[in-house]
Amino acid sequence: MIRYMIKNNFKLMGRSWLNAFMLILCPLLVSAVLISAFSSLMARYERKDTFSCGYSFEAGSAWESAEQAMKDAGLSAGIRFLPFSGEEPEETIRSNDLSGFVRFGSSGYTLYRTEDEKAEGMALEYFLSAFVDQATDAAMGIGSSEQEMDLSIEHPEYVAAVESSDYYGMVYILYFSWCAIACAAALLSNEKKYGIGKRFFVSNLSDTQLYLGKLIPISLVVIVDIGIAILLSTASFDVTWGNPLYVLGLLLIMIPAAVALSLMIHNITDNIIVTIVILFAIVWIWGFFGGSFETYMFAAHPKIIKLLSPIYHCNRSMVELSSMGRSDYYLSAILYCAGIAVVCSVLSIAIMKLKRRGRA
Repeated sequence: MIRYMIKNNFKLMGRSWLNAFMLILCPLLVSAVLISAFSSLMARYERKDTFSCGYSFEAGSAWESAEQAMKDAGLSAGIRFLPFSGEEPEETIRSNDLSGFVRFGSSGYTLYRTEDEKAEGMALEYFLSAFVDQATDAAMGIGSSEQEMDLSIEHPEYVAAVESSDYYGMVYILYFSWCAIACAAALLSNEKKYGIGKRFFVSNLSDTQLYLGKLIPISLVVIVDIGIAILLSTASFDVTWGNPLYVLGLLLIMIPAAVALSLMIHNITDNIIVTIVILFAIVWIWGFFGGSFETYMFAAHPKIIKLLSPIYHCNRSMVELSSMGRSDYYLSAILYCAGIAVVCSVLSIAIMKLKRRGRA
């Protein structure tokens, strides 16, 4: 009997194939807009293996004697120093594709940097400051061991470096997964319109079977929709999802949780329009604090409020799995979604029992 109910519910949902299609299309459209808008903002800096810096000496400069030492130390730090004479620094930088230029005077130096390569300019400033200090100490007879300078740009793990295509390509698919009620709209509205639910209430099916008869087909349709959306986003935006098994594991828990929440609200309101309004409001609030509209790395919301949002746990676990290969939030995302699925299912079945007794 329950198999017949599941099959019948699949047919009812098939009448609103447009809703299922929109669940695929909407996250792709929103992701495309935001990826384009924030691609430069979220671009990460990639250090060059080596970069070039021009230099020149004024006549009688005290630094000429340290020229070879500077070039050798520069190579070990990834900086190639190229000699020039008489040219204007700005023009020399533009015409020779340099990251900077140093003009050594009689007792000091002037560093010219470019706006396009600020990181390289900062590295040059650090290198020259350290080199001048060591050269001065050596000239004064103060011993100092020669050190290699590591100018790599590090990305701390607690602020995972992630491209806009990966971030928005993932979080909006997760966000729209919580709007699972869209696929169930035709099923729930037709059920009420034709009195299908009342017929099942007088059948031999238990309340648990009646509930699973809705939960299973809706979840399967949403899983297929989201799976298609993931494949399309990967092909269109080159989204990196990380470990496929972890992604699948989260979706198989998160989507039934989203469906269970939708069914619980519908069992309480018994009105599909009210259900959609309430559910979308809840999901919007979760998304607002969970990093769907503002990247969670830069959001100023209190941490305790973020942790209350299941979308925050899901977003952060997927983003960190993509960028770092691991996430401390994956387990909390699984447990949070599993808790929602269990609690909402228990409440839905309890409400269905009360309704059946009321009709008895």
